[in-house]
Amino acid sequence: MNDTIPKTGSIEMDKLQAIRVFKSVVETGGFAAAARALNSSPPSVSRLISELESDLGVRLFQRSTRKVGLTEEGEIFLLRGVALLDELDTVSDELRQRQHHPRGRLRISSVVAFGQERIAPVVPGFLAKYPGVEVDLEISNRTVDLVQEHFDLAIRIGGDDGLVSSGLKARKIFSQKLMFVATPGYIEIHGDPADIDDLANHRLVKQISGNWGRVNTLSHAGETFEFTLPDAFVVNSPNAARNAILSGRVIGLIADYLVEDMLTDGRLVRVLPDYETMPQSIFAVFVHRSYMPAKVRSFIEHLSENLRQTTE
Repeated sequence: MNDTIPKTGSIEMDKLQAIRVFKSVVETGGFAAAARALNSSPPSVSRLISELESDLGVRLFQRSTRKVGLTEEGEIFLLRGVALLDELDTVSDELRQRQHHPRGRLRISSVVAFGQERIAPVVPGFLAKYPGVEVDLEISNRTVDLVQEHFDLAIRIGGDDGLVSSGLKARKIFSQKLMFVATPGYIEIHGDPADIDDLANHRLVKQISGNWGRVNTLSHAGETFEFTLPDAFVVNSPNAARNAILSGRVIGLIADYLVEDMLTDGRLVRVLPDYETMPQSIFAVFVHRSYMPAKVRSFIEHLSENLRQTTE
């Protein structure tokens, strides 16, 4: 017989197991019947009941050769102790359901441009798919502390160095490149730059966010080099840079996903298409846990699927 009742281990877990055995004895009407129901043995059942009675300092059962009955203390324990066990089982079941069925509030922090252009549009579909989840999306370029500020997820651009040591994990969800663009009207008036050095003769908008954007690494003809745009017109918002480019008065270096629709419909054209920046990875960052909450896992999967569709 496979004795499923532990003989050693955590005292508190043994006590919980003893309460379960107590409940089974009451429900089945005897030690032998409880042992069969638990796939255990009568001695194991008797041992745990004796240990429980010793711990409580009372007798729970009146034992006879024919039947087992509850004492007055046993009646009290049945009402109070088993109720606590049932409550614990209810909470455990709810937590297991949450692990498999997303529920609760999901707090997300995202860098501004990607949050506005790629994260916000997919949230309504996620909520329709998982109505038990609520979403708070903070759009900001600040680096939040996921643990201290109680965020479930952060969307960050750049490498994942240091995440392991900080107790965080990262999953790549997207890759962006920067490209030079302008309006057809700008090119008609000012001409198309012949090469990267020719940009010195043109008007440009430069986007900077913290240290990002001050110097860009470009690739051309199999070689890479660093390039610094002039500081005549500097903004800290990619949407502001895009709007400046759309004015028809400047060239800008901007993320490809921000202008793909405008390149398709002709509002913008690529400038110096042979010059590209190195790909920049965008990560979903979350706290490293043995069990990832279903709401986090499901959102990352939903986001990855939708981002993949936009690039196909």
